[in-house]
Amino acid sequence: MNQNMALLSQTEIDTLLDFLQKSKVGEEVMDQGSIDRLINLLQTDQKREIKFDTDVPQVHSDDGQPLLLLEGLSSAKEQSLCVLECQVDAQTQFLHIFCRDESKDKEYEITPACISEMRFSQNDKSSWGYAIPPVTFDHIASLMMIKYTKSVFDKVCHIFAQRMFGGEWTEIPELYMPTTYDLIHHLKD
Repeated sequence: MNQNMALLSQTEIDTLLDFLQKSKVGEEVMDQGSIDRLINLLQTDQKREIKFDTDVPQVHSDDGQPLLLLEGLSSAKEQSLCVLECQVDAQTQFLHIFCRDESKDKEYEITPACISEMRFSQNDKSSWGYAIPPVTFDHIASLMMIKYTKSVFDKVCHIFAQRMFGGEWTEIPELYMPTTYDLIHHLKD
């Protein structure tokens, strides 16, 4: 059997539906690859998990060490007291993500370059654009081992829904959302 786990294409689905409705193949015949994928889909009783692919690495360790430490913070414990926030630039309407050290009343802007290079750079001018998927925001919190408030997460969701789907109250597909487990661990009490 073909090991390709891709879903059926629209043409293949239409052919299958046409076949099932007419109970005959007619002139359109599904190729062996399409039949193999269909059989595999029907035999598999597990729901395949599809997640939004981002450049932000996921952290799966419990060693208590963040992958990105900010300048001026001497330890992981000190960084873990910070919170992740976001703001929209009034001129460009671009989203900016900040790590706020409330004890020192200092902000560190977290840019895409900071995340991809795994180091903080104060002079970096890269930007997130108009919105980021909520799952990416959550991955940043996980990467830095910091938390965010529900109101900030809701703001990220509303901005993303508005920019991507045309309305801030539009339901965001699960593909773009962090898991419940991640939310429980990254939301600030």
